[in-house]
Parts: sequence; C-alpha cells; structure tokens
Amino acid sequence: MKNFKAYLLENIRWLAVIVFIALVMTATMSLNGIPFWEIGYGMLLCGFVTMAAVLIGYGRHRESFRQLDQMRETIVAAPDDMKKPEYMYERQYQDCIHAIAQEEDRMHREMMNRQQDMTEYYSMWVHQIKTPIAALKLLLDEEMNAYFDADDIEENDTCVTNTQQKQSELFRIEQYVDMALQYTRLGAQTNDFVIESVLLDDAIKPSIHKYAKQFIHKQLRLTYVPQSIRAVTDQKWLGFVIDQLLSNAVKYTKQGGVTIQVLDSALSGDGRNPGTEEGRKHGYEERAAEKESVHIIIEDTGIGISADDLPRVCEKGYTGYNGHADQYSTGIGLYLCKAILDKLRHQFVITSEKGKGTKAEIVITK
Repeated sequence: MKNFKAYLLENIRWLAVIVFIALVMTATMSLNGIPFWEIGYGMLLCGFVTMAAVLIGYGRHRESFRQLDQMRETIVAAPDDMKKPEYMYERQYQDCIHAIAQEEDRMHREMMNRQQDMTEYYSMWVHQIKTPIAALKLLLDEEMNAYFDADDIEENDTCVTNTQQKQSELFRIEQYVDMALQYTRLGAQTNDFVIESVLLDDAIKPSIHKYAKQFIHKQLRLTYVPQSIRAVTDQKWLGFVIDQLLSNAVKYTKQGGVTIQVLDSALSGDGRNPGTEEGRKHGYEERAAEKESVHIIIEDTGIGISADDLPRVCEKGYTGYNGHADQYSTGIGLYLCKAILDKLRHQFVITSEKGKGTKAEIVITK
C-alpha cells in the first residue's frame, strides 16, 4: 500500500491532466447539447481505461520496487540480473549503480593491495630489526659476563644494575616489535593459522623460557607443572597470547608470583574426577556437564584490575587505571589476545580483584 501511494504521488501530474481534460470535454459536450447519459457513459469508459492503465503501470513499478528493496537489504555490488529498464532515466540510474559498484570494487582491491603491502613491509621490517636486537642482546650478555668475571664487581653494583635495566628495556622493545607484527597480520585478509592437535606444553614452555629473566630480575615465583594434555589450536598464535598474558602478569606483579595451570574439564588438576576438592576449586563440577574442554589458567598475585575497568580491558587502546599508572601501557595486548582467541574460536575469561591479583583463562573446546 505504501508503494501504491508513492506511485500515485509520482504520477499525480498526469492524473491531474487526465481529470482536467475530462472536465473540459464534459463541459464542451454539455454546451453542444449532448445528452448527459451519453457523456456519463463516455466518461465511465475513459475512467475504466485510465484505472486499468494505472494498475498495469503499478504492477510494473512494483516489481522494480521489490528488486530495489532486496538490493538495499543485501547490496554488495550491482547485480547483473537487474530489471531491464523501460525508461531512459531507469537506464541512467542503472548505469550509475554499475559505475558506483565498479568504483567500490576498485577501491576495495586498492585497499587490500595496500594492506597486503603494509603487512609484507612490517614482516620484513620486523625480521630486519630483529638482527640488531639480537646483536644488542649478545653485547649486553657479554657486558654482564665481563662484570661478573671481574673480582671487584658485585651483583648490586651500579654497572650491573644499569646493564640489567638495558636488557629489560631491550626485551620490551622486542615485545613491541612482535606485537606490531601480530597486530598487522591479524587485520590481514588472509592469515597463517595452522589448526592441529597441539601438546600445550610446547606452547607454554617457550613463553616461560622467554620471561625467565624477567621473573628472576623481579624475584617472582613461577609455578607450573607440565601436563601431557593436547588441544586443537594454533601453536604459534596461542603462544603469542600466552606471551602477552605472562607479560602483563610480570608487569603488574610486585611480589608473590604467577601460577600456570593446564586442566581438562573431564579431569581435575590432580588427575582425578571433577568431584574432587581440586576440581571443585576450579569449578569443574559444573563444567563437566558442558562440552569437554581444556583450560589454560594464568593467575598472578599482582595489583589486580578494578571492577570498573574489568569489562573494558579487552577493548583496543583501553588502558584503564593501571594504564594511567604505567606509562608503558598501550592497551593493545589484551585486545590482541581477545581478537586472536576469537579467530581461533576459543573463549577468554578474565577475573580479577583489586589488590589481590588477576586470573586469565583460555577455554579450548574439544
């Protein structure tokens, strides 16, 4: 009904012309003495023809309206099966639509090519910059070894402390370089995900080894009991997520330590069923009724996250209270973790209490 009203309004001028002509002809015939019933019969016949023309025209336009409504709901490009134009303005409109679609397609290809070029450039840049980073690491290690070989240098000497600080800052630079690369790759049209059955120890141990010096330097305790548990995931991308979670744990933990656990929903942490005390501690009594899954839990005793910040910590660029307190915070780490785990179709849950620590949990459904 709405389209019919629009069609009438669109053709109101022609209908007004027809009504005006009918009135003029009625007046003329009346002045010439033609009987009224003959005039009425002629006007009725003209009205019938006019109504038939309106309905036929509306039927054609209704099909055009239907196609336009479908295009508006699911438009991605100009379809090739558009209704054949009946009028010159329809042909011009369709030509404009096709031109816009071609321009959109050209811009999309150009954007994808630029993004691909940027990804390739960042990949090349990361590989190139890793060479001087590795060289600096070797130089700093040699410098540290030279200090310890000297008899008059103690562990808390200023030179040793400065070198340790240099190593820490260089390690941070390496982290940011890797983060930039993964951020670029994550937004690319194609990715290098390799989904396979992975022994989770193989994804966790490299991250532990990578952050070992950071734990030693801050005198933090790391608790991890290797488990022969496998899950279907991508080892490289999962390892990057674990890197980020360990980085945050070390950064915001001043004393105490970090605990890493790998648990199966069908088993508790001590290898017994979910009804054990250890299983109930981690909520596996309830999870056992759900789909079987593997849980990677990284828990620290750090400063924690406030209740106001917790719902937004995975937003891009959001730093919250901890970010304001830490000048090095970028607000990208947890965003990347969430984005990667979403692409891998893993769940990501963060629970925290201000001043008591944070627990990050990765749930991999079997």
